[in-house]
Amino acid sequence: MRFAICFILAAFTVAAGTNDVPARPLTLADCIQLGLKNNYDLRIERLNPEIARYNLSGANGAYEPVFNFQAGEQLLTVPGGVDPKKTGLDSPYEVTTDSVGMGLSGVLPTGLQYGIQATSSRLHELTDFNALPGFIFLYPPDGIRNTNQYVSSAAITLQQPLLRNLWIDKYRQTILLRQKDLKISELAMRARVMNLIYSIQQAYYELIYLKEQVEVQEQALNLVDQLAVTTRHQIEIGSSAAVDLPQVQAQEESVRTALVSSQQLLEKQRHALKSLISADYHSSPDDLIDAAEDSPAVPYTYDRHESWRSALEHRPDLAELRLELEKQGIQVRFQFNQLFPSLDLVGGYGLQSQENTTEASLADIRDRTKPQYGFGVVLSIPLGGNQAARNSYKAGKVAREQSALLLKKTEQNILIQVDDSLSQVQAAYRRTESAKKAREYAELALKGQQMKLAEGANSAFFVLQYQQKLWESRAAEIRARVDYRLAVAQLELNEGVTLEQNHVNLLVK
Repeated sequence: MRFAICFILAAFTVAAGTNDVPARPLTLADCIQLGLKNNYDLRIERLNPEIARYNLSGANGAYEPVFNFQAGEQLLTVPGGVDPKKTGLDSPYEVTTDSVGMGLSGVLPTGLQYGIQATSSRLHELTDFNALPGFIFLYPPDGIRNTNQYVSSAAITLQQPLLRNLWIDKYRQTILLRQKDLKISELAMRARVMNLIYSIQQAYYELIYLKEQVEVQEQALNLVDQLAVTTRHQIEIGSSAAVDLPQVQAQEESVRTALVSSQQLLEKQRHALKSLISADYHSSPDDLIDAAEDSPAVPYTYDRHESWRSALEHRPDLAELRLELEKQGIQVRFQFNQLFPSLDLVGGYGLQSQENTTEASLADIRDRTKPQYGFGVVLSIPLGGNQAARNSYKAGKVAREQSALLLKKTEQNILIQVDDSLSQVQAAYRRTESAKKAREYAELALKGQQMKLAEGANSAFFVLQYQQKLWESRAAEIRARVDYRLAVAQLELNEGVTLEQNHVNLLVK
């Protein structure tokens, strides 16, 4: 059984060591820069402001003038018949209208709708007088009258809302909402960057912990190996009992087992960090990442009210809620405007001519010899009390109030998060100090037990106990340092200053 256990442990050790590729040391700043460049989640998020910008540009397209052109021919055929109001018969006739026209139409940001149109038409009429005796000689040789008329016109029409759609309409509402959406998308990207940096910090600090954990266990294995050599020597000279050796050997195998597990966790953590900062993992799966820095814990100076102010000012999620509240205000403003009746001022000016030639018709338009104009008002009032608009307005006000309450609740939760983070930072720093002292005392105690063992005044059993306490205190010290760094990173995230603390300048084009 003992041989089988040793064989399995050896197999795990060989498997862990097959990937004998040197790890690439990176600082935390290096990892953050790589993550900002390569992380897929961030690259996906970067496209949202671009999409929002296109949507805003599309909304502004509502004010683009529309050019229209039309050309065509119409044929009207009327058979002859009897008109009781007249004596005799009505002659059959056929009218062909050829027309061409063009114009511009659109709307201005004030809500003014405009239209400019110019047309030119030719009316060709053929009237058959063969059925009327005595008329044939008037239109020789076949009794058909052939007449032409040329009609030209140019006109401009305007319609300006005076109540509904005056200070805001559906186009202005859409543009204002798209502007807010663009800002929200930029804030969402900022939040994504901050969370990515925090995730990299978490992965990096955990990598430091596991790396140092492996080093501690390797040192522990060396100490147990040395103790085993010392115990065998003392058994040979008769200063120790033979029963001490199995205890040392059992502890040796336990440490080796823990070392293999820690090595596996270390490799897994390297992969986790690499997944955050690499864009091409499959091309270099054996390219290991290693932490290259481990600075001592430095006391964090803080001001509670300054931390509160920073969080309320810099948190992107809070800024997003404020913009959502502004969007609700735009909706309510539009819905309030729709409560008013439609009262529009309309007017137009135009020129029209009807002559026997195209040249004469266009000359009348050029000389403005036959102008025409008109103006007036158009009033439209729903007779049922405009229930749809009124209830939409009331629902919008309630939704805005709901958004305001959500904003207040979020502000309160953020202040609580900041307070919790401050307490966590203080407690984590105190843990680093006490863990450091505990490790120093454990080292002194182990040295004393080792000296007693060398003098034959102690057994390996007591040395093993003090070695175990030393390993535990070293692991606790490492864990405390890492937890302190994580607590500081969490506080920076809650204060909304992660980018500033890591010297990241986020520019959104």
